[in-house]
Amino acid sequence: GHVCLLDLADQTYPGSEGRSDIGWPTWTVPVLRWAKEQGGVTGYPHSDMRVDPAGAAAELLKRLDLNLSNGIDRGEADYPLLPMTFDEIEVDEDGVLTEAELIMACDRAGNELPNLVLPAMNGAGAMEIFVAVNEGVCDFNSAMDTGRIGEWNTWYHIMNCGYPLKISGETDFPCMSSTRVGQGRVYVRLADGPVDRVDFGEWCDGVAAGRSYVSDGFAHALEFAVNDVRPGDGDVTLESPGSVTVNATVSFAEEVPIAVSHGTLSTDEGRREVGDTRVLHAPRQDGTVVGGDRLIELIVNGEVAASQVVPADGEEHALTWDVPIDKSSWVALRQFPQLHTNPVNVILAGEPIRASQASALWCAACVELCWTNRNQFISEAERPAAEEAYQRAVARYLEIAAEGE
Repeated sequence: GHVCLLDLADQTYPGSEGRSDIGWPTWTVPVLRWAKEQGGVTGYPHSDMRVDPAGAAAELLKRLDLNLSNGIDRGEADYPLLPMTFDEIEVDEDGVLTEAELIMACDRAGNELPNLVLPAMNGAGAMEIFVAVNEGVCDFNSAMDTGRIGEWNTWYHIMNCGYPLKISGETDFPCMSSTRVGQGRVYVRLADGPVDRVDFGEWCDGVAAGRSYVSDGFAHALEFAVNDVRPGDGDVTLESPGSVTVNATVSFAEEVPIAVSHGTLSTDEGRREVGDTRVLHAPRQDGTVVGGDRLIELIVNGEVAASQVVPADGEEHALTWDVPIDKSSWVALRQFPQLHTNPVNVILAGEPIRASQASALWCAACVELCWTNRNQFISEAERPAAEEAYQRAVARYLEIAAEGE
């Protein structure tokens, strides 16, 4: 996998002699740890690990088809990571989930946000992010460059486990986003007023703290706060269940390019590819979409808690919601696929965020699948340490699942 290493004091990994072809680890966690030890800021790019419906269905059969019948009956289906309910998956009503039915269900569910379809875990940059956050060496996940659902889905599940992962923007230019730098952006708040100059170190610290939002450059969350606390400025604390007040100011450009990356052009691959710049989904064009409405969604633990429609008119629009909180939660603002803020955590009675048992089990399954697919690419000398870190991650996610709902 690729990594993002910001604000390094030393860019030469020990033993690499300043070269890219020798001396570097064959898995990512040691690289991130080296960067953190020198005060750097770390993350992963290309975070849509992509849904492979056939592969996800095969993984479900391997885990659940205990009687080797090439199907999953109701007695075998007590598994939190089925992509849909048994009855939603079973279309022929024969009491068994066949491979074909599972493939169709994974394909449909993979277009929803959030979803529980296991990603392919065989190519994207962020595959080891589940291990890295557990080791405490990953600050952020990059987004706004690959399929939006896959990017945000991984981030949601990790935050549902209580890890303080932030989101940043990325442009892989010219490899993927071949039109321009700035296809995917992060806007970092450096001060409450104008600044004379941008200090790169302070900017990197803002990325790590989450004092920011990501967008495609045509959508903006000028303000976002929960009980007057903005992202990166600490937590909201509650002693007992109650409501929090969310205030936001958003603005959307009146004119947006026609492209999959901006959500103004559909794609044959399905909704999960919206936002992608990985491939050219249609012939290039210079056209734009003018005006229209944007659905602003308030997200609590990955689910929509409230929403409001605003016009794309270049004007600022103020939004206010009162939202009930009955357990420790993270709260953020989004407009799919153009905009997402970093979260504000609301901590209830000092308890950690344990938003979803299924999220923790999904993360554990991703770690296991990543190890199965990728361990042979880790050098023999490094493999024991890597396996220990992977096992620590699986064990921790299972502990979190036991603590969740």
